[in-house]
Amino acid sequence: QECGLRVPVGPLSRASPVALPRFIRRKVLGPRLLALVACASMSEPWMFLDPYDSHLDARVQRDGLTVESLHSDGFQYLWKAVRANYGITKGVYMYEVKVLENPQVQMPETKPQNQNILRCGFSQPLTSLFLGDTAEGWGWGGTGKKSHNNNFTDYGGAFGAGDVIGCILDMDQSTISFTKNGQFMGVAFDNVPVAAAQTGLFPHLLMKNVNCKVNFRRESKWFDPPGPQVKFFEEALEEECLANPVEHPESLQKAEFILLCGLPACGKTYWAQRHMEANPTKNYVLLGTNAVIDQMKVMNVNRQRNYEERWQELISQATPIFNKLVEIAGKTPRNIILDQTNVYKNARRRKAAAFKDFGTRICTTIVNDEDTLAFRTEKREREEGKFVPVEAVNEMRANFAPPELSDGFTQLEFPELPEQEAMQMINTIRNGGMDWKRRNPGAGKGNQPKPRLESRDASSIGRWQGKDEKRERSRSPRGRGWQSGGGWHSGGGGGGGGG
Repeated sequence: QECGLRVPVGPLSRASPVALPRFIRRKVLGPRLLALVACASMSEPWMFLDPYDSHLDARVQRDGLTVESLHSDGFQYLWKAVRANYGITKGVYMYEVKVLENPQVQMPETKPQNQNILRCGFSQPLTSLFLGDTAEGWGWGGTGKKSHNNNFTDYGGAFGAGDVIGCILDMDQSTISFTKNGQFMGVAFDNVPVAAAQTGLFPHLLMKNVNCKVNFRRESKWFDPPGPQVKFFEEALEEECLANPVEHPESLQKAEFILLCGLPACGKTYWAQRHMEANPTKNYVLLGTNAVIDQMKVMNVNRQRNYEERWQELISQATPIFNKLVEIAGKTPRNIILDQTNVYKNARRRKAAAFKDFGTRICTTIVNDEDTLAFRTEKREREEGKFVPVEAVNEMRANFAPPELSDGFTQLEFPELPEQEAMQMINTIRNGGMDWKRRNPGAGKGNQPKPRLESRDASSIGRWQGKDEKRERSRSPRGRGWQSGGGWHSGGGGGGGGG
């Protein structure tokens, strides 16, 4: 106030976008005012939940401390997570998280104790958002289980709405402990790796249908730490902290959008996963029905494995969730990968239009020769149990339109076949699909979408009719009779029968 400058929040010594420039600190303020500003800024919060390191359906509020879960229209089946903007490399520090509310949800086939859950703890940066699934995350969940590297064991008992959980990280002793409403629950983990001193460990929340608030400051604590050696995160020294390394695009213009294009099983998801691994700080949000299914977990078991008979139903439920996530993503300055077939020109243009304000818009088209596609199709069916009806594949083939910049992109990429060969192969694919359709008129008509899970009686979910089990599937060309120029053949009876 004395010099007429607006004092930013955040410790001045931290590498923060709101820190004062060094020139102003040293030459304009002078020692006395610099000390005053530093003192004032230290009283302001500087540690928050990082919306750039979260699922899109985890809604971090304006205070940076409160997070709400989308919990209707199918989102009640999805886990969602968020990490903090700073981590710790040494010392003994804690944060608190309070379960503010368990929203009521419609999940007729899910036990009540599994409808609203918080799992809290710590993780290394640039790792899975599913806390406790991998070797880089340690958590305690509201069902009374601690989790690390996909191992779940009893610890601490259950907790829920109204409870305050303290998460304590002792980097000096390589341990993680927890409190519940101020009561010390004991050491949960003693296996924090030495490497964490280089990467830092970050506060991390994983939620399903809960609203929470975190506290990183002693001044606003709900309960006292379990001992004088335990400090709150915001008391950490600069040399004990690391900023979250993920990119933070300042605007949509600074963000990147990649739309994948290609037939089922051509390798789009595999390419996306490798691209994300090669560019970890980009922190891409992967959007697709498979990614939605990955967020549906029961005791950390993917629903494909846990509810085999419901797998096809859950895929059909994923579509409206996916559409809502695309709507959110188009307004969010994050790096996005859209993982669908996107072979139809009009659909591709419509999806690209949702990201028209993104500065970089890339269409990455995966085109294979038939032997490669056959191998990958068989591999997916064998490993994932995922089949696409033969008539649906041939419909896509018949409508496969090569991408153009005029579809709404700034770049076109062909990571497998070179562009000219890819264009020729797309033409061959399209002609084969059209020929199959001419020989199989009316195939694939009459499929009806299933009603949403939450609107159905629990006893009817997961039941299949015999005719569903016998429906034609997209077996690979080698196993089902691929005919050059003739599309995916349904097998057995020449060219006249069809799906």
